[in-house]
Parts: sequence; structure tokens; C-alpha cells
Amino acid sequence: MTVDRPVHLDIPAWVRPPAYASACLGGVLPAAARACGIAVAGAPDAWNGPGGAHHAVCVVLADGLGAEQIAERPGHAPFLARQPRHVLQAGFPSTTVASLGTLGTGLAPGVTGLAGYSLRDPATGRRTTLIGWETPTPPRVWQPHPTYFERLAEAGSRPTFIGQHRFHRSPMTLACLRGARFVTAGSASERVAAAVAACAGGGVVYLYWGELDKAGHAHGWQSRQWIEALEVLDRAMRDLRAGLPARVALWVTADHGMVDTDPRAAIDVAAHRALADGVTMVAGEARALHVYGDNPEAIAQRWQDFLEADAWVMTKDDAIDLGLFGPRVADRVMPMLGDVIVAVNGRGAIVDSRTASPASLAMVGQHGSLTAAEMDIPLIDAAA
Repeated sequence: MTVDRPVHLDIPAWVRPPAYASACLGGVLPAAARACGIAVAGAPDAWNGPGGAHHAVCVVLADGLGAEQIAERPGHAPFLARQPRHVLQAGFPSTTVASLGTLGTGLAPGVTGLAGYSLRDPATGRRTTLIGWETPTPPRVWQPHPTYFERLAEAGSRPTFIGQHRFHRSPMTLACLRGARFVTAGSASERVAAAVAACAGGGVVYLYWGELDKAGHAHGWQSRQWIEALEVLDRAMRDLRAGLPARVALWVTADHGMVDTDPRAAIDVAAHRALADGVTMVAGEARALHVYGDNPEAIAQRWQDFLEADAWVMTKDDAIDLGLFGPRVADRVMPMLGDVIVAVNGRGAIVDSRTASPASLAMVGQHGSLTAAEMDIPLIDAAA
């Protein structure tokens, strides 16, 4: 049956709808547990992972390493490029907060409430950033669902989380990665050594690698600085693989890809009446915006008319009906989401200079939207 929909509900050809029920980031940790012979209660079985039976699986999350990025730079990552590679999808928005929530719990952003870099805080009514955790709501309250690390611990196999000291008991760790034994490791070589030691004990080992994303935001993923960070990652993964014993798998994945933008060409909401009228707050990311206002339909129509093919604009109800935030949205998450949702196409970016920080206004590499460059992520299987 054909259903007549408003223009703004027509799904553009460039949109990659999240594949929450199949090859999604949320299936990585339960697949790693199954590969180690560990049964985790409530784990989805839509994606079985690369397979194999292992004593341990080391899951490395390389922040910002999209599937398109690694495919474009094989000469700078010879070790990673020659390993078997699967393509998974991030959820929406394709950003670290949402993806870590999905990775850590297996749940979509519509359930975790980790649905963007910044959102409207129901406790205060104000815009709050979740990486910096500006909300007074405790992390375990904002995201109350059990993590896979907690479930693994309950199953008798305590996982290990390796990262820099600032991630130990950080709000994001408490929200979506709590339950693991945390091992502090700073430099690349320290992280590699810590992962080798942890894998000797068996089970699931998680290692976060953040340098690529940092270089991409500052300089773009096609920059010399990003390529140098990729080369460091590749050498570290080669050394890690060489140090791991038999029957230990190394999986390298990511939370999102990236698009290079021109900060000077970003559209500023504050500078355009067609965008600012009726809008009380803008949150989210420069390529995936949560827009708040009293007349969502009118705002959505004005924004779509202004942006034309440069973005896909829809009301919150439309986005929920289309499953962008997952198969369901919890009642407590509803007020967090924008009344209007905007996904940006091409190399565009939309900012609000009234609330954005100077650092965010200068970012080159951006992500969050529904393009393949942002949504598609690798699962590189460097098994022995």
C-alpha cells in the first residue's frame, strides 16, 4: 500500500538508515563474548561476528576510523588493510556519545538517552553536553540499563577496559561502560602492553584509541596529521597482534566515520531568520542537529526549504516513526530529543554561534549524520 507522506519524509538517496537489528555496533561485545564461549543474558544474536573459538578477544575501538577512511588509506595502514574486514553500521547520530552507549549496552540511543553530543536536559530544561557531562543527573540515572561489562561480570568473566586515566570512572564510562576492571595506560606502547597482559587471562578485553578522532576534528581526516595518527594506530595494532598468544583474536572497530568540512562555510543558525525563527534551542552536532521549538512542523518546513538538498529535515515524530533512534524510544528519552531533527548531506555543517564553543566552530572533521562516510564502520578481524 502506498502512503502519502509530507515532502520532508521522503528519504533521500544518500541516507543510510541505521541497521540496529543486524550488523550494528551493538553486536560487537556480545559477539566477542560468544567467541570466548561466554553466554551473556539478553545479548542480541542478529550478528555473530567473525566467528571462531578464542581464549580471549581484544576489541579495539579506534574513534573516528570509518570504513571509507580505512579503504581510502590502505598504504598508510598496511597491517590493518590486509586483514579480513566486515562493514558494520553506527546508530544515529553517528557520534561518540551515541555509539559508546550502543556498544556498551546493545541498546539504541532512543533507549539509552545517549542520543547526541548535546541534548535538552529534562532536569534543567537547558542544553547540556554529555561528553563533558554538564547535567546534574548522575550517569547511572541518565543511562540506567545494564552494560555488557556488567553482564559479563555476572556471568563470571570479568572484562577489562584499558584506557587513559581520564576515562577511569568518567561520566561516560559510568553511563555505558561500567562493570569492567579498568587498567590505566597512557602511551601507545603502554596500551599495547596492557592489552597483551590482559588477554593472557582470557575473556573480553576492550581498548579505546582516541587519537584519530582528535586529529580529524582539528585538521580533517585527509590531513597529514590524521594520516600520521593512522600510521601510529597501524603500527600499534601490528605490535599488539604480534604480542598476543594463540587463540586470542584482535578485532578493530570504530564508533563512526568522518566528513571533512570547511568551518568558514558552515551555516550559522543565528545569522538566518528562516532558521532562527521559532527556535528556542539548538543542540546535537554540526551534522546531526536537535532543534527545539513550539511549532515543529513549521520549523521543519522552513529549514527544509532553506537547506534544500543539503539536509534532510523531519519532526521528532517522523524520526521516531522511521526508527532513526532505534526500534523504540523510551518515555523518559522523549523530552531529550529535538522537536525537529536535521541530518546534513555532503560536506555541510550547521552551527549556532550563540551556544557553540570556539573550538567546535573551528572543527574541520565532523560526523553525526546518515551518510555512508559517517555511518559505515569497519570490524577488522586480525585473528592469529
